[in-house]
Amino acid sequence: MRARAAEIVAELADRLKDPERVLEATTANGTRIDIGNVPCPPWDPSTLSRGPGALAMLFAELGQTDEQHRAHAHRYLQLTMASTASLPLDGPFEGLGALVSATRIAAVRGDYGGILERLDLRVAEQARYLIAVQEAAQRDGRPTTAAVIDVIGGLSGIGRYLLHRRSDVLPEVLSSLVTVLEPVEVDGVKVPGWWYDGTTKTTVGPGFEQGQLNFGLAHGIPGPLGLLSLARSQGVEVPGQAEAITTMADWLVEWREVDAYGPYWTGYIDLEYYAGRGATAEKPKPARASWCYGAPGVARSLEMAAAALDRPDWNDAGLAAVKSLAARPFEDWAVSDDALCHGWAGLLHMFAGLDRRQPGVVGPVVEKLAGRLVESFDPGTPFGYRYYQPMADLWLDLPGLMEGAAGVALALDSYARDADPVTGWDSLLLLS
Repeated sequence: MRARAAEIVAELADRLKDPERVLEATTANGTRIDIGNVPCPPWDPSTLSRGPGALAMLFAELGQTDEQHRAHAHRYLQLTMASTASLPLDGPFEGLGALVSATRIAAVRGDYGGILERLDLRVAEQARYLIAVQEAAQRDGRPTTAAVIDVIGGLSGIGRYLLHRRSDVLPEVLSSLVTVLEPVEVDGVKVPGWWYDGTTKTTVGPGFEQGQLNFGLAHGIPGPLGLLSLARSQGVEVPGQAEAITTMADWLVEWREVDAYGPYWTGYIDLEYYAGRGATAEKPKPARASWCYGAPGVARSLEMAAAALDRPDWNDAGLAAVKSLAARPFEDWAVSDDALCHGWAGLLHMFAGLDRRQPGVVGPVVEKLAGRLVESFDPGTPFGYRYYQPMADLWLDLPGLMEGAAGVALALDSYARDADPVTGWDSLLLLS
């Protein structure tokens, strides 16, 4: 299986190495796709999800074992720079953040030092802006938002870059994340300080108008927990950090649900459920299995916390939920694509990483996931894997990181080599 995965990676690299060919295939259905009346271009240089920064990352990783790919990485990085240099920084995935992240990953051999030094200033500026937003919310007794503290656009994602760069601003970020321990009040109910206010994004259904508590690694409290834990393990600590890690980890363990398969985490809960847990017969369902939500991501944050504070019980709690997921039929995982964010590629990467760190726990599942992803390869499509967009009812050929072929290829490459990424690209996902 690993040999076949390596062959697919080589084929994907060949199909993705020419920017003109990639652009032509990506825009075959048009340069704009309307999703819920919102224009969403399939090729978007301002995002890692659908732009050249993801391809720079892919070829930087492949270039660690095959020198010919380094030139492709450099070319895609140049395209990213040309498209994003004048944009604002919106977390590690969007705008200038796409250049920030792609450059950091491509610089594994010490290249691009001057560019990174200039980018450091922009990242520090954005971090301090988010810190100020968080401080203002606390002064007013208001809940925070995902965009301030999460991995995708907030302090957890930006802080991971600053940790890699050993920035002097990192302690300020950690201190800001520690402050979310302070509870807030919503409609007379005292809730954790990581409660998200009601917005168009957090109002995911009836009952969520007042906000939510989010359990996903991408958007919820596992992100801050992971960064605080990883920083402590790497020798960076601020006052209250150990208490914050303990409180967040204990809370995640406490808020597991249980069904016939075992423990699990849902995606998010509303105020009524939080205030009356146990008083209602209808408990929330397991989150869709993915990187962004569900047991594997939450378990990874608990694993980091366990390492930071020598609390193996947290790791055991995460493993129990992962084993519960593994016991469920794949049909119940609610996975609908092959991509890194929501799909089989992200799950393969997380399960394979767990198997390398803690052998003997999920090994058979790794091979099942790899088999599923390998069998999905379709040589008749431009990039071998397609992404279904249900709101537009279209199958799209996307080359990017979170939804496209670059992310799938990165996951398959790591699996094929049975080794962690050399460039540490998965640190963007707060998996390392």
